[in-house]
Amino acid sequence: MDVSKQFSFRLPETLVERVEHCAQQMRQSGLDVTRTDVVRLLLNHALDTTNCNMNRLLRSPRQKRAPNRGRL
Repeated sequence: MDVSKQFSFRLPETLVERVEHCAQQMRQSGLDVTRTDVVRLLLNHALDTTNCNMNRLLRSPRQKRAPNRGRL
């Protein structure tokens, strides 16, 4: 298991509300989670899915991927 280190930062209220909403959805599905758990899960997911690729990080969630041309 990784050693934990405290990491403090401020978030806009709207982002905190989104995290709270996500936590509520998880609790409704039977999970016992805190806001910290949710932020940790979301941060891990973002890092895993983007690999810190700037284009992926900065792309709007509504933008679709470019079609894979020539691939089967």
